[in-house]
Amino acid sequence: MSTAVSILVKSFNRPYYLDRCLRSIYEQVTGNFTITVLDDGTPPAYLAEITRRYPQVHIVRSDLYDAKVAQLEAHAAGGPKFSLRLIPTQLWIAGVEAATPIFCLLEDDIWMTHPVNLTELADYMQARQVVMTKFYWGGNMNTFKADMGVRSNGLQEYSLTLPAGPGWWLRALLLNRFKLHSVLHRLGLAKEGIYFQLPFYGLYSVASAAFRKDYWLNLWSAGQKQADEVHQLARALRWTRQHLARFAKSEVELTQTSFTSSATNMFKDVDFDVITANHYLNQAWLQGRFDVMQGYPRDFDPAALKFVFDDANDPRCTYANWLRWIERFKQVYASMGVIVD
Repeated sequence: MSTAVSILVKSFNRPYYLDRCLRSIYEQVTGNFTITVLDDGTPPAYLAEITRRYPQVHIVRSDLYDAKVAQLEAHAAGGPKFSLRLIPTQLWIAGVEAATPIFCLLEDDIWMTHPVNLTELADYMQARQVVMTKFYWGGNMNTFKADMGVRSNGLQEYSLTLPAGPGWWLRALLLNRFKLHSVLHRLGLAKEGIYFQLPFYGLYSVASAAFRKDYWLNLWSAGQKQADEVHQLARALRWTRQHLARFAKSEVELTQTSFTSSATNMFKDVDFDVITANHYLNQAWLQGRFDVMQGYPRDFDPAALKFVFDDANDPRCTYANWLRWIERFKQVYASMGVIVD
């Protein structure tokens, strides 16, 4: 019997991207797999449409689902701003605990771009004791500091090149214990924030990866309520110093993600309300007014969705300011070496 693989998709209020994600899975992925969507606040009408289009997909809602939906709808209607930004850690942990020993983790704004047989991938990871296989690294291997090793089945194993020092010291820097990183940064001896953390992401991935379940579960605490990935990086570093752990990447990137959209990210210097924008995009998607595979395997062409913002005629999210927001959003990732076009 072929090895089964769970595909888990984190989802929050962008059904138009969730639709693209799911369709790409069925177009590109082979093997014995199931799909579970872990949803944290996509309004019911949109989830009902997802279920109509993909009846075989299982959807699980977070404990704060109803409260987040209510806040999103009030925000879009011009009421109080959405503020319930706690991450659904317990939903994710429960999803992974119920998953297969090797599972694939995606997010709603991530889509598959190349064929992959997940059964073969899982068999390889189990045989080689690979704890994580990355599907995406931002298009730029120059940011991936590692010694490349074994190649097999479309995968390549790697050993990371990390900053020098014992594990306890590196974890203290990552977590900025006793303000160590802050002091070293002011002295010019350590890179700023995320730029210091980047090499450690070879040990961890937010999504776009296949994980061994026990490894992923050791990276997360059920009490974590805010998105602060340095905790996962520090736990991953500790794991690799205590266990045999191999890491791999696909030889070509198997996924892509969006740089034209976000669930909640806003910038003080750009007058664009992404939550309201997603409300209008969600409605247009529900009405069948655009093809979610438009531009695939690349992201949506903003010009193809201009009509959504023109029809909405809402000063909170104009098309012109969307373009400004996109450029600002891309700048953040381009500064880290990610190819955003």
